[in-house]
Amino acid sequence: MRLIVVAALMLAGCGGGDSPAPKATPTAQPLSDVQQQIAVLDDKQRNAVFIRAIRDAGRDCQGVTGSERRDDVSANGTPTWVATCQGGAVWIVSIARDGTAQVAGARGQ
Repeated sequence: MRLIVVAALMLAGCGGGDSPAPKATPTAQPLSDVQQQIAVLDDKQRNAVFIRAIRDAGRDCQGVTGSERRDDVSANGTPTWVATCQGGAVWIVSIARDGTAQVAGARGQ
């Protein structure tokens, strides 16, 4: 299983124009092989994947104590989990179809 971690989150602002462009609503697609492999891991294995993704993203986490799959999907349509670290830090981890993980802080992280 290949996991590439992308630490950058992109926030884009649009300027000008009389009316804002309509926002596309993400739709769930069938999971890719990599996404499916992560989804079926037991909690301990999935948390090990997430600790690696969080640390590779340069975030502080000494160990993932739990993770929970979100029913909704991220803005780019990828499956999303909420990972809780020792000490209480909470991170959002989204896994793209190619195995790339995006890590974002939750609750002001």
